[in-house]
Amino acid sequence: MAKKKLQAKRNQQVRLRIDWLKPMLALVTLAASAGGLAMLLEWMNNPREWPVQSVHIEGGFRHLQRADIQNEVAPLASDGFFAMNVAMIQQRIQQLSWVDKVSVRRVWPDQLTIQVREQQPVAHWGAHGFLNARAEVFEPQLPVELAQLPRFEGPEGYEQRVLEMYGRMQLMLKPLKLGIGSLRLDARRTWRVQLSNGLTLEIGRSHPVERIERFVRVYPAILAAGEGRVLTVDLRYSNGFALQWQASDEVNCEAREGALGCKVARSAG
Repeated sequence: MAKKKLQAKRNQQVRLRIDWLKPMLALVTLAASAGGLAMLLEWMNNPREWPVQSVHIEGGFRHLQRADIQNEVAPLASDGFFAMNVAMIQQRIQQLSWVDKVSVRRVWPDQLTIQVREQQPVAHWGAHGFLNARAEVFEPQLPVELAQLPRFEGPEGYEQRVLEMYGRMQLMLKPLKLGIGSLRLDARRTWRVQLSNGLTLEIGRSHPVERIERFVRVYPAILAAGEGRVLTVDLRYSNGFALQWQASDEVNCEAREGALGCKVARSAG
């Protein structure tokens, strides 16, 4: 019986020692793992061990310069394949004025691939900016003139409204084979349009779509109403409009049943 008690006591002491050693072994293992991980990370973050050997820039560019993109990438890519901050590279490229969207990714084992979509302007905006199809304004660092694009002006925050109005007016003017050279919405929210043939339309603030519809209906009669070139059509009248002819008088007109009745309002001089 005494031997059994002694053996039980020894077994209990062994278990106590094992229970005490378990956390110690866990701590030693954790410390060794952390040390190994730190050494691994230090090795991976060493740009001399993992240099970026090539940077591929993909995309078709008309206004972007590849050199500008490379200048933004080079300082950050020099940190090495693992250490370079891909999000920061993407952010830096996105800040270039002609960049619409950009995607940056590592390609094992030593490459960086950058896909860039260039901005596609649909109109000039203000003095130096452009408007894209999402009604977003961007302004290049260097002034650029794209003569084939219409010119838009408007208060800040009204970009979408101006773009939508342009689209509606373009469709309405299509039967006349006329386009829009410029479209302006001023601070008082009044509209002015210059057509592709140089004719200016004073539309005003109220009912711009209805006033353009009226112009489309009477335009053939306007062409036949007088001699010389029409400079301005003022549509800001409830029942008619005013015409300004080149080197001529201002004429008030009213269309009734397809006929155009006009009278001189005042002398041009």
